[in-house]
Amino acid sequence: GGGGGGGGGSIVNMSSVAALRGTPTMAAYVASKSAVIGMTITSARDMAPHGVRVNSISPALIGPSKLWDRQNELHAASGSRFFASDPAEVGRAKIASVPLGRLGTVGEVIEGVCFLLSGRASYITGHNLVVSGGLA
Repeated sequence: GGGGGGGGGSIVNMSSVAALRGTPTMAAYVASKSAVIGMTITSARDMAPHGVRVNSISPALIGPSKLWDRQNELHAASGSRFFASDPAEVGRAKIASVPLGRLGTVGEVIEGVCFLLSGRASYITGHNLVVSGGLA
């Protein structure tokens, strides 16, 4: 639908729950992921007349992975009062803060992206889907 000769479609931008929570020691990352949400909302309005839906997805605590391990190492080494000095304890504390009590999987994030790209989400645009086990 829509004018302008476009064929329609769907875009899903990658944000993060960090944008919603203000994760300590990650100011640049939080700012960039917050910008993704703002860009998504604006782009959704700009692209709607062309039949293009624009949404974002914000995962939290996905793993285990090398990225998960590295982030816990960096948080432990940061000296922040918000993180333990032992990376394993940092990881345990993060998982304990998730209401579902576990890490999310890459597959669960993919399912959210697939939903937003699908026809089942045909009336959803400008939305940020949070995949966080209840953390956000």
